[in-house]
Amino acid sequence: MRNNGNIPVLPCGPLDLLRAEVLSHFEDVPEEQRDVATALPYLTFIRFTRPTELSRGMLEPSMCLVLQGTKKVLIGTEITHYGSGSYVLSAIDMPISGQVVEASVAQPYLGVRIDLDAKEIAAQIIESKLSIPKNSHSRAGAYVEESDAELQEAFLRLLRLLKKPKDLAALAPLVKQEILYRLITARDGDVLGQTVLAHYQEKGVNQAIHWIKTNYAEPMQIEKLAKRVSMSVSNLHHRFKAITVMSPLQYQKQIRLLEARKLLLGGNIEAATVAFKVGYESPSQFSREYRRLFGASPLQDMEYLKHHELDR
Repeated sequence: MRNNGNIPVLPCGPLDLLRAEVLSHFEDVPEEQRDVATALPYLTFIRFTRPTELSRGMLEPSMCLVLQGTKKVLIGTEITHYGSGSYVLSAIDMPISGQVVEASVAQPYLGVRIDLDAKEIAAQIIESKLSIPKNSHSRAGAYVEESDAELQEAFLRLLRLLKKPKDLAALAPLVKQEILYRLITARDGDVLGQTVLAHYQEKGVNQAIHWIKTNYAEPMQIEKLAKRVSMSVSNLHHRFKAITVMSPLQYQKQIRLLEARKLLLGGNIEAATVAFKVGYESPSQFSREYRRLFGASPLQDMEYLKHHELDR
């Protein structure tokens, strides 16, 4: 499109406006700072000025809309590349791997993230009388989705409210409700709806996840865990894996190793001590599984991380 002066006019859709809004919040922010909090505790802006290495971590219930740059994510055995206009959403605590692929100082990777609350989503489903179709296929509780203009515009209204403190308290909850509605009614929104409703209707898997996260250093017998959450062993295993793309024992192992890495990053602690703290009885087994997940032994990994900032 051109104006009367024959000067090219760049398209200015909601994504372009969102990008400008987020960039304005990073003015005077040090280049190495990757997150900016906002007046809304559930809303965060993200910036990377260079590509990152593949990093393993725990994705908490949230969604992050990419505004610029590209990223790849490994959920289970599936690798997905996505960029501007797409978002990754997790309805549960999910161990995943992620990597920023394209980012630079001139064109940083930009994202806007909101934390998700199961109670708010369930209330939105009930109040809006939304019908969540039951899918016969096993679907992981995390996925990548393409945003539409309506979702982008809702985010834009939410960000602009940050400049109107007097309106924020009254209007932000309404805009957030619209964002949740858009997420639930999106193409893959049934995954979000099914996972949240299962949290209340069929609590066994969520109780198992909570127990493992709280007691990850404790020995776990699947029979006892199944009894604790009032499920059969086969049913717990099947439904746990359908949501988290891993078995309860694999989930526990992921949490143990992620917690071990945090302890090692704190410094002044030996790998063998960390191994025992997170529940391993054998330091050699800990070292083998650590290498399998992070690609290096605990000692090698810590030496590397001393000279490279850990990607979050």
